Amino acid sequence: MFKNKPEKKNLPNLVIITGLSGSGMSSATNAFEDLGFFCVDNLPLTMLPTFSRLLLPTSEETVAIEKAALVINIRER
Repeated sequence: MFKNKPEKKNLPNLVIITGLSGSGMSSATNAFEDLGFFCVDNLPLTMLPTFSRLLLPTSEETVAIEKAALVINIRER
């Protein structure tokens, strides 16, 4: 029996990079930038829900930012 594949929604890719100082977060960020990701360094954790909402498409056809990578310090409170 075949199952219908779910429709692919026009949603952005979001990657969260976290770690301690010296763990390679900057190198990872540079790699994601090279892959065409919009990168944000040191985003406060309290702003994560707001940033996520900003990534959602305003209509079914367009996505403002297709690929985003966030760097959040693991010691963020």
